[in-house]
Amino acid sequence: MMAHSPELLRQSAPLRNYLVAGSTLTGRQRELLILRTAHLIGSEYEWSHHVVRGQAAGLTPEEIERVKEGARAAGWNMTEKALLRLADEMRTAQEITTSTAAQLHEDIGPAALIDAIFTVGFYLTLGTILKSFNVPIDETT
Repeated sequence: MMAHSPELLRQSAPLRNYLVAGSTLTGRQRELLILRTAHLIGSEYEWSHHVVRGQAAGLTPEEIERVKEGARAAGWNMTEKALLRLADEMRTAQEITTSTAAQLHEDIGPAALIDAIFTVGFYLTLGTILKSFNVPIDETT
């Protein structure tokens, strides 16, 4: 779908590459954020792609399923709960609360906090594009 705008694809690729392979977030943190965002907006495409990536980053199948319940589900540590809340808050209010920001600033640091916000924002946008154009899930996923 993005290939319909080659210049946008070219310009956005470095950001996507940074978010999925170079950011200060751990793979587990990144995939929690992406999976929660995909679930919140109902992006089956992103969900299906990131279930596999989440497992590769160390999330168990049970944890991946639990992402759907968000921070209220039992079993998450405090940092993971705050990351899940960040995705929820960005989706519902387009900002994060002071308490979520403070928790993540303390736990993962300011650079990773900004990376978390950019990750959710990027996947909110990408998921919206995929859903808007009914992009089918790849059969190879």
